[in-house]
Amino acid sequence: MAPVRAGLASSLAFTARCSLQGISKNLSICVIPAKAGIQCLCTSGVLKSLDPGFRRDDEQIKRLFETPFREGGDIMNTTTAAQPPMLPAAPLVIAGFWRRLFALIIDLLMLGALGMIIGTLFFGPLARMGDAAKLIGFVIALAYFGLCNSRVFGGQTLAMRWLGLRVVDAQGGVLSLPRSMLRYVVLGVPFFANGTAFNSQWMLTSALGYVLGCVLALMVFGGILSIIYLYVFNRRTRQSLHDLVVGSYVVQAVPAAARANFPSIWRVHLVAVAVLALLALGAPAVAKRLAATTSFAGMLPMYQTLSMQPHVMSAQVGRTRLNFNGSVTCSMQATLRLDAPLSDDSAMAKRIAQLVARADHGIAREDTVRITLVYGYDMGIASGWKSHGYSFKPAELK
Repeated sequence: MAPVRAGLASSLAFTARCSLQGISKNLSICVIPAKAGIQCLCTSGVLKSLDPGFRRDDEQIKRLFETPFREGGDIMNTTTAAQPPMLPAAPLVIAGFWRRLFALIIDLLMLGALGMIIGTLFFGPLARMGDAAKLIGFVIALAYFGLCNSRVFGGQTLAMRWLGLRVVDAQGGVLSLPRSMLRYVVLGVPFFANGTAFNSQWMLTSALGYVLGCVLALMVFGGILSIIYLYVFNRRTRQSLHDLVVGSYVVQAVPAAARANFPSIWRVHLVAVAVLALLALGAPAVAKRLAATTSFAGMLPMYQTLSMQPHVMSAQVGRTRLNFNGSVTCSMQATLRLDAPLSDDSAMAKRIAQLVARADHGIAREDTVRITLVYGYDMGIASGWKSHGYSFKPAELK
């Protein structure tokens, strides 16, 4: 039945156990003062009017529910039920290092499995995309972590749900979708940008390239080192760089009534992050000085020549010295990433080795020239490669 509205705003509610015609029920009874008398409303639909002179005080209300009364020949037995005291909400507990690490590993394994499926189905197109294939992997990872760690999915990835973790803000609430997306951008961009091929000569010889190199070094090396450092050593709040940027915490998943009372990060960690950022900014200057040395300066023309060859997307060159049982072996190595399935082309490998021999004036001092042809894809979340190595004696390349 519809609730009874009284002229007075106050009312007293009790929980009673009633027996009506042999049927036991738990009933909620509300005693409401009204002009016509005291009205007693039960959830079963039983309404009882009492004497208008009934005074609402503790003793009379107690006697009301301790004494049986009769209505229409049916006896209703009532007893009061004590309400449990309200306990204060427990504070949120910051997640430990190992549980958080295991959750991240499980999430990455699931994304890697998805990436392997995509790579198997679209191996050729992804291989021809080169480093641009990382954008596909980044979008997949951004969608997964960004959506799951937001209020859309309750602040939990699948692994976090299994291990009882949740991402929350400083007040204990789940993150909004834009805030969660930004959190993963700060985490993901340094790792996805790491290893991306850029024009090294342009970045070392032009002012604009040098500025871009400093930005990339700060973002990649500074970002990765700061994320790892805070993840391992910030034991007080367990916030890494991406958590500090958006003000998030990873906590043990508990009822939403739990209150947030997080400590502040130790300021020494912030100083350490600033030092790591300065070291990363100095990396381009160190690289520029190394490029000016004799050994590296001689490799720049070789690098340019190999990078301009057909089907070559990127090239890496270098010298190695191996000492095994007193025997020293010197070799010139070149690794080429191709945009076509030519890793088994021995004729191409020999032609590349001849170009290396002509560009290296000290090739006669080398024991071998090693050429590695690579064809494959790297999505950031998964990669697949087909490679073949070739070894030549300098005398064969004349």
